[in-house]
Amino acid sequence: MSEKNGKLSKDNRLFLIKMRNSRSHCGKTLIKPIIIGYMSVDGDRQYHSDLSQLKFLNSINNGSTSLDLNHNIAAAVKRNTEDNEEKIDLLLRFLKDKHQYIFPSFEADFITYRRTLISVMCAAFDAKPTIIRACLFKGSIYLCSIENAQEISRRKTRSKEEMKFCAWGYKFEQYMSSDQPNLEPDINEPVIENAEFSMFYYSKLGDYRLVYGAQIDSLLTEKSTLPTPKAKDFETNLNYLRSNSFAELKTNREIQNMKQERNFKKHKLLLCWCQCYLANLKGLYVGFRNDQGVVERLQWFDTQDIVSYCKYEWHPQIALDYLNQFLAFVKHSFEQYQNQAGPVTLQFQFNIDKSISVTENCEDDILPAWYTGA
Repeated sequence: MSEKNGKLSKDNRLFLIKMRNSRSHCGKTLIKPIIIGYMSVDGDRQYHSDLSQLKFLNSINNGSTSLDLNHNIAAAVKRNTEDNEEKIDLLLRFLKDKHQYIFPSFEADFITYRRTLISVMCAAFDAKPTIIRACLFKGSIYLCSIENAQEISRRKTRSKEEMKFCAWGYKFEQYMSSDQPNLEPDINEPVIENAEFSMFYYSKLGDYRLVYGAQIDSLLTEKSTLPTPKAKDFETNLNYLRSNSFAELKTNREIQNMKQERNFKKHKLLLCWCQCYLANLKGLYVGFRNDQGVVERLQWFDTQDIVSYCKYEWHPQIALDYLNQFLAFVKHSFEQYQNQAGPVTLQFQFNIDKSISVTENCEDDILPAWYTGA
């Protein structure tokens, strides 16, 4: 357990060393995720219990193309809210709104966003400073990624080129996606960067039950795909989502040499595989662009094929085992607080040397009063 001065106790230190030095792979598997909910987030970052922001990928064409990601980009409505500011508030709004549907059917040991799980999975291969805040409340541990000071500074001082790369990603999604099946995308409309569609999943990794949210780029349209239901019934919409497949959309600079290809496999495709695997997505659609922001080539990657393509760079079982070990470490850290009535918060910081620092009595809680009833 962590002590009030932030130092690990003897028991916790031993657990951490065992976790860091383990070379065996215990073979933990993730049970196929079940879609248990959804939400749309509008241009003002407001929560809606509907499918209004669901997008559709109507065709997959590998090969040459010409998509100018600068088209009408000046009209884009820029994102004005960062994940670090929202923490997990939208996830909590969904849980509060649909409490009767989620609990007790899908009781969870851990509740979080996919991006937090991914940050741990990637840390198995590439150690970098990462902060995850955890809060124990009513038997569940809520996890939230928190930016460190360096990341906040980098975000606030992003260059025009970095912001342009980000805008190109949003524009690519607009090129590929329509508002209903078999409709042409409208690339002349301003891109609303604040808007998004997310789904919520229940799964189990080893002994740990997980509930997590994930932003979804597009529903993969088939010939039989029906338009979104007109009814606003939660179960009707849920069944519609469960009967379809989904895809991740990404842009990447065109690969011109072996070093760039290795970096693509080692970093980008590891991240993308984690995204696809945790949300049970069918695959990844990549637009390879030039330095002027024109996508010149499209390529589809089936989720299962990404693993074989990257087999010399990383192994998925290592990522899953590392995530399982981290969850066990977090669970262990909260054991002495199980009988405490109110929320308890600990902070876990991944360091460059792959050690993990644990601190209690954090500056603020990730669970607001409107959720805990405090």
